[in-house]
Amino acid sequence: MRIGMMISGGDVSGINNFIFQVAKLAQASIILFQGGIPGIVANRHQAISERDLVDLSISAVPVISSGRTSRKLVRSEYETISKQLRALHIDVLIMAGGDGSLQFLHTLSEFGVNCFGVGMTIDNDVFGSCYTLGFSTACEQVVKEVSKLRNTGRALPGRVFMIELLGGYCGELTLQSAIKSNADMALIPECQQSPAALAERITQKLSRQNSVIILCSEGYTKEYTPGFQGAIDTLITQLEPKIGVRIRKTLIGYGLRSGDPTGEEIYQGTLMATEVVRCIQSGMKNKAIIINAGNQPIPIDLISMQKRLVDTEGHHYRLARQLHII
Repeated sequence: MRIGMMISGGDVSGINNFIFQVAKLAQASIILFQGGIPGIVANRHQAISERDLVDLSISAVPVISSGRTSRKLVRSEYETISKQLRALHIDVLIMAGGDGSLQFLHTLSEFGVNCFGVGMTIDNDVFGSCYTLGFSTACEQVVKEVSKLRNTGRALPGRVFMIELLGGYCGELTLQSAIKSNADMALIPECQQSPAALAERITQKLSRQNSVIILCSEGYTKEYTPGFQGAIDTLITQLEPKIGVRIRKTLIGYGLRSGDPTGEEIYQGTLMATEVVRCIQSGMKNKAIIINAGNQPIPIDLISMQKRLVDTEGHHYRLARQLHII
């Protein structure tokens, strides 16, 4: 069997392991399409050896490159991709990415290509899925940053730190990172608070501890557009006069997408790979693999997907409420 593999959108750690596990479980030859959707249109492909897949399976060094496109493909481009895949004798195309990637696969499947998709985005915002590749490692990067700032706050007490995180319109990365890092506050688009209320919370916390660490989603102030950074500048301008303390800012930005994959990242990628291979071997076609609330991989029909937001009735949101993080 020959399996084509591609990714689209933001790069993440953990994708190497997913590809390795698919190759191992399916006993398949893997053809990588480099550069995302523009790359597969241009037929930029290469084989990768089992030797390289094993050696790089838990490495942060990517074996495959991503890419973005700002436009929808036209019919002739989908026909071209289909012909190219047949010429390469590729039996199945697997793509990892966000909602836009899965929409691409849904359309491509209508041109006779057997397509499978898995969620891959540090934002963890794929509709229907509780986990996407890259999310655990991104959270771990935040935990490390918060730990360093706590040390600074202990050495120089009385400091307020605000960290801006990626995530787009979804606050899942900020919310779960705050829980896992013991940050003091999580500012997410799904739970807005007035500057006066935030200032009061900061002042109260600062009276009881050496530092206050606030995680802020890039979409919190509603200024966000793709590529935008600096939401915390707006907040800092509003909050500093009210608390009378300078707020130190950190934009972690795109470093969240890298780093050695966590054990959870490896485990979740392996779960997804086992389900993809099971579906292929059982004769299923055109499925997306999601991770449900019970941490089980589930195949669903490859239909147009949407982004999801934080579930304000869900476990993590309720836990954050209990911890007074939001």
